[in-house]
Amino acid sequence: MTDVAEKLARKAEHGTPTRQMQLTLAHIGVWSSTKLALVVSVCLNLVTVAFIFGVAQLLGDADVVKTLTSSYEDLTTKTLNLSVILDGNTVAGFAAAVVVLNTVLVTASGAIYAVLFNLSVRATGGTLTGFRNP
Repeated sequence: MTDVAEKLARKAEHGTPTRQMQLTLAHIGVWSSTKLALVVSVCLNLVTVAFIFGVAQLLGDADVVKTLTSSYEDLTTKTLNLSVILDGNTVAGFAAAVVVLNTVLVTASGAIYAVLFNLSVRATGGTLTGFRNP
């Protein structure tokens, strides 16, 4: 009877009472929501920059740009250099612009969400959330 599994089985048979609790979320701190949105934005930006550089590297290695350039030149008989698009500085500039825009938009949306939630709580009374201890 010292087996842990047997003790747990006996304990489950007794049906231990569960405690339940209901909480109402009635306010979200705007500053806390903004800070959390900034942290989420930074994490998202790391993934975005890695994705942008990965796609640029993949397109450069697969000669997609050279194929598009030669196809365009064959169709229009005009010269065009699309490889400038995948230049390291161009890709870094694009990634920087995306990061800045993403940071501003996600952080601002976190603050706006908190303000809108706090305004809606006045009409609805908040969000009821239930917890229980098994």
